[in-house]
Amino acid sequence: MNKFLIIPLTFLAASCGGNDEVASGTFDDGEGGKASYSVSGDADDSETVIKTDKGEVRIASGDKASKDLPMGLKLYPGATVQSSMTGAGEGKSGAMVVFQSSDSQDEVIAFYKDQMKSKGIEVKAEINAGDMQMIGGEGLNVSVTKTGDGGVTATLIAGEGN
Repeated sequence: MNKFLIIPLTFLAASCGGNDEVASGTFDDGEGGKASYSVSGDADDSETVIKTDKGEVRIASGDKASKDLPMGLKLYPGATVQSSMTGAGEGKSGAMVVFQSSDSQDEVIAFYKDQMKSKGIEVKAEINAGDMQMIGGEGLNVSVTKTGDGGVTATLIAGEGN
């Protein structure tokens, strides 16, 4: 897939107004096949979808960013999504979401520990290093860093499949 196309498409989505499709088309995937893309939304709630015969990648912001989290995970309550990317193909799916919250590191970490427990995922790594806390288990990693205003910025990376 032509990876250099993803960044300009994302900027295009962020610069356009309205929630309608603002751009779409096809391109050579770099492996002899064809791929398609569509861009919709506005600066607060956008989505870029790139599809090939191997799967699709979604780059989203706002409300669209949290709709396709793998493993049935939920976005932290009240979180403000800064950026996200989800992908699916060949029996696998994954996501990365960066969000902010005014809650503490301990509250965010506890929420995801509860999510892991409810899904039968064992916490295999737990790190506290300065202003950063991280937990990790099979297919899931959450890191939470304190911000200057008393809140946190968190990054959730999750994936599943064979």
